[in-house]
Amino acid sequence: MDTCNPSPRWPNVCRYEVFLSFRGGDVRRSFIQFLYESLTASGIYAFIDHNGIEIGEEIMPKILQAIGHTEICIPIFSKDFASSKSCLKEVEKMVECHRTIMPIFYDVTPSVVCKQQESYHWSFRNHETEGVMAETIDNWKKALHVVSRMRGWELEKFNYGEHELIKEVVSTVRRLLKKDDLDVTKNLVGMGHHVQEMMEKLGVQYENGRGVEEQVLMGKRVVEISGLPGFGKSTLAKIVYNKIHHLFEECSFLKVEERRLLSLQEDLIWDLQKKRYAPRSSAEGADFIRYKFKGLRVLIVLDDVSDFKQILSIGINPSEFGPGSRILVIPKSSNLVDKYSQVLMTYRSSTIVSSCDGILVEQYNLKQMNEDHAFQLFCKHALTGQPLQQEFSSLAWDISFAIGGIPLVIEVVGSSLHGKPIEFWKEALRRLKREPYEEVNRILQKRYKDLDKYAQKIFLDIACFFVGKDKTMPSYMWEACEYDPYRGIEELHNRSLVEIRENNEFWMHNQLKIFGREIVNGENPSEPFKRSRLWNQEDIEPVLNERKDWQDAAVEALSATFDKPHLFPKRKFFRNFSKLRFLKMNHAIVKAHKQSAKSSREDFFLRRLKWLEWQGCNDISGLLALDLSKLVILDLSRSTSRSWQGWKQIMKKAKNLKVLILKGCGWLAKSPVSHAPVNLERLDLEYCSALPHVGKSISKLRNLVSLNIKFCSFVQELPEDMASLEALKELYIDGTSIKAIDFPKGSYGKLEILSACNCKSLSISESICNLRSLSDLALDEIELSNLPSSIGELKKLQALSLRNCRRLMALPDSIGNLRELQLMDLSDTLVKTLPSSVMDLRNLKVLKMARTFIGEFPGGIKNLERLEEIDFSGCRCLRGGCDITGLSSLRVLLLVCTDISQVIVTGYGYSKFQTLRLDAGVPVLTGHGIDLMDVSLRHSSRMMDITSACRQESETDARKYPGKEYDQSERMKSCYCPFFGNYKTKAKNLIMHSTI
Repeated sequence: MDTCNPSPRWPNVCRYEVFLSFRGGDVRRSFIQFLYESLTASGIYAFIDHNGIEIGEEIMPKILQAIGHTEICIPIFSKDFASSKSCLKEVEKMVECHRTIMPIFYDVTPSVVCKQQESYHWSFRNHETEGVMAETIDNWKKALHVVSRMRGWELEKFNYGEHELIKEVVSTVRRLLKKDDLDVTKNLVGMGHHVQEMMEKLGVQYENGRGVEEQVLMGKRVVEISGLPGFGKSTLAKIVYNKIHHLFEECSFLKVEERRLLSLQEDLIWDLQKKRYAPRSSAEGADFIRYKFKGLRVLIVLDDVSDFKQILSIGINPSEFGPGSRILVIPKSSNLVDKYSQVLMTYRSSTIVSSCDGILVEQYNLKQMNEDHAFQLFCKHALTGQPLQQEFSSLAWDISFAIGGIPLVIEVVGSSLHGKPIEFWKEALRRLKREPYEEVNRILQKRYKDLDKYAQKIFLDIACFFVGKDKTMPSYMWEACEYDPYRGIEELHNRSLVEIRENNEFWMHNQLKIFGREIVNGENPSEPFKRSRLWNQEDIEPVLNERKDWQDAAVEALSATFDKPHLFPKRKFFRNFSKLRFLKMNHAIVKAHKQSAKSSREDFFLRRLKWLEWQGCNDISGLLALDLSKLVILDLSRSTSRSWQGWKQIMKKAKNLKVLILKGCGWLAKSPVSHAPVNLERLDLEYCSALPHVGKSISKLRNLVSLNIKFCSFVQELPEDMASLEALKELYIDGTSIKAIDFPKGSYGKLEILSACNCKSLSISESICNLRSLSDLALDEIELSNLPSSIGELKKLQALSLRNCRRLMALPDSIGNLRELQLMDLSDTLVKTLPSSVMDLRNLKVLKMARTFIGEFPGGIKNLERLEEIDFSGCRCLRGGCDITGLSSLRVLLLVCTDISQVIVTGYGYSKFQTLRLDAGVPVLTGHGIDLMDVSLRHSSRMMDITSACRQESETDARKYPGKEYDQSERMKSCYCPFFGNYKTKAKNLIMHSTI
C-alpha cells in the first residue's frame, strides 16, 4: 500500500498540518509540550504522540501514513534522537514523501546529524548489533544527511532560548501554511496596479508579487482606502495584507461594522498575541492593548469604520505602536483620516499628532475598473473558461459597460448569466439601464438613509440634473434653499456618493445616478406631477399638455429640454408648477397673453423659483410674469430675443440675483451691468458678439467674483475702475480686442485666474507682478515676443500656459522663482532652451513643449521629483539621449517625431511610469522592474523587426474579443520588444502608428 496516498481506514490523518518527530526522553517535558501547545493555540493542527512511550510497530503504518498527509514535518534532533528506530523511520518517510521539512537542532549541531558523529555514531552501531539490515541503516543515514542540510533552527543561536525559538517556529509555520492569509475572491482582474500604488503609500518594497523579505520599514503610516460600495476596497486590503503580513511582528484584520467594542478588542488581542483574553470593560480592554502591544511592529486592517474615535476606543493609537507599523482603514465615509490629528488631540490631551511623530497619514481612492478589465471580469464569471460565442460578444461588452466598473455587480450579474440563453442577457442589459442592481441597491439604500435630509435633497438633485456640471452653480441654489451645500457636498463626497472631478464638475457612477432617479420615480410611479423632480421628457410632455390644472403639483425641479421648439400657454405652464425652485427650459416658447393693468395676479407665478435656465428664450418679456424676488441664478444663454427694453424691469425684480449668464446672446448690444443687482457675483457674457463694452458701472458690483467676456470681439478695453473690484477672482477676456491691461499696485487683490488667450495684440506689462494671488495664467495664441521678468514675483502661480505664442523665443531667468508652479505649457512656441533656473521648479508636474525648437533634453528638469508628464512630441530638433533617471514620479513621456537616439530608464521607483511614446527603433534601456502600461511606437522600416513578436499576441486578442472591431496591429496586451534593452519590459496597449 502506498502510504503517501489517503486511506479510508484512518481518515483523521488528513487533518494534520504539522508532524512533530522527537525522542521523548530528551525534550518532552520542557520543550516539545510548549511547542505543541503554541502551535495548536495558534490554530495549527499538529500531530504528536501523547502516550509518552516509543511507538510500537503495530501503529507504525498509521504514523507513516500521517506523515504522508502532513504538509510540514518538524523533526526535533536531540542527542538521543538516532537511538529511536521509530524516529529514524519517520525522517526516512518525510524524505521519501517529499514533505516540507523544517528541522530543529535542540542540543546537537547540524554537522553531528549530517555526518552521524558522537551519539549518533554510537546509536547506529547499536542498531547494527541488534540485527538491523545494513540497507535500512544506510537509508536512515542518507535521510539524516538530506534533512540536516535543510534550513532549520539551532537552539543555541537564540539569545532568549526556547521561548524565542518556539515563537519563530510558530511564526514561520503560520506563514508557510498561509494561516494569516485572508480569503480573497477568485477571478480577480485589474488589481495589480492598485496593489502597486498601495505599496507606495505604505512605503513597502514590492517585487515579484510580494513584499521584499527582511526589509526595514520606516516610520509609521496610516492609509485610508476610500471608494464607492462594491469597488473592491476590502478585497484590495486583503490582497495587500496577504502580500506583506510576513514583514510584521503581529497582524490583525478586523471587520468593525456595528460590532460591540468588547468583541472587537477580544479579536484584536487574539490576533496579536494568539491567546484569548476577555476584558471586563472596554476601558480595561483599551488599556490592555496599549500596554501589551506598545512598541510592537504591527499591521492592522480595520474594515467598515465609522470614525476615528471608534478606532481609538478599541485601543488602537498609531502613535503608540512600534516603528514600521502600518494601519489600513476602510471607512464608511471617506476623508476619515483627515480628522486624525484633531481626534487624537481631543481624545487624549497628551497625544498630539504632527510631522515629528513620524506618522504619515494618506488616502488612496479606489476608482472603478476600466472598460477592458470590466469586460474581462464579466467574461470570467459569465463564461467560466468557455469561449465567448459571436452572438454574445456585443452583449457582453454592453452589459459590462452598463454596470460601469463595479466588481461586485460584475461578479453577481456575470454569475447569474452563466449558461443562460441570449434572451436572459438582453433582459439583464435592459434592467441595468433602468434600475440599480439588487446588491448595489441594498448598500446604497443604507448610505442614502444615513444622510441628513438636506444632503439627500442635494444627492437627488445631482443624480437628476447635475452630473457633469460645475458644482458652483447649483451651490447657489442650495444655499438659497438653506440646504447647507458645503456640508452636504462634503458628506456626499465622504460617503463616495459623489466625486468632484476636473473643472470642478460633479461626477456620479452610473449605477448611483440610476439609484437616485429610482428614488424620485418611486415617490409616485403612476402620476409624474406628484414627484419632486422631473427630467424625462416622456413624463414632462403629458403633464404640460394635460388640460386639467393641478394646484397641488409636487414638482420642485423641472428640466424641460426639447429637441425642437415647443409652444405652451404661459398661464398653464407656470401655474401648474407653483413649487418650482429649479426650472430649465430649452427650446420652450411660452405664449404670452394680454395682461390687464388692474391684474397683478401673474406677478406671483413661481414664487419659490431660485434658478431659471431658459436657453433660446425668444422674448425676454415673458420673465415679467414671474416672481423673481428669490431668483439667484438666471441663465438666458443663446436668447434670440431682439428687444431688451424690459431688461431694467427684470433686473429690478431679481434683486437677489447672484449669477447672470447671457452667453451667446447675439442681439445684446448694450452692457447689462448698469441695471444688474449689486449683489451679483458671477457675470457671463461669452460670445455676446454685438456687445461694444463691459460698462463703466461695473464698479458698483462690489461682490463680483467672476467676469467672463470671452469672444466679445468688439470689446477693446476694460473700465479703469474695474481694478477696484476687491472680490474679483476670475477674469476671462479671451478673443477680445483688448490691447493692454494695467495692474496698479494694490488692485485686483484677489484675482486667481486670468485667461487672455487669443487676444492677438495684447501686451503684458511689468505690472503683472502686482497680481499677488494669481494661480492660473493663460496667454495662449498671443503675439508675445517675451515675458516680463517680473512674472517671477507671482509666488502663488500654479499654471502657466503660453501655447501657440509663435513669437516667443525664450523665458526669463526669473521663471525659476515660481516655486508653486505645477503646469507649464510652451507648445508651438519658438523656445529653444529652458533657463537653468527651471531646476528650482520643485512642484512642477506637467511640462509641455510639443513642436518647439528645443535641441536637447534639458538637464535642469532631471531632478524635479514631482514631474509626472513630459511632452516633447514633434520637436524635430531634439537630439541625443533622453535620460530620465531621477524623475521618480514620471507617468507620461511623449517623444514621437523627434530625433532622440535612446531613452534611459534605470534605477528603482518608476512604478508610476505608464506611458511612453516614441519613434520605432529608438532603444529603451530599462532597469529591472520597469512596467510600462502604454507604449506607442511610430511605424517605420526599423519597426518591422517587432512585427512578428507582436503577431501572436494580436491573434490571441482576436480570439479573446470576437466581434469587436480592433485593428490587430493596434491591440496589444503584452509583448517582448527586441529594442527594450536587456530586460523584458511589459508593454500594455502597444500601438504602432502608420507611416507619416
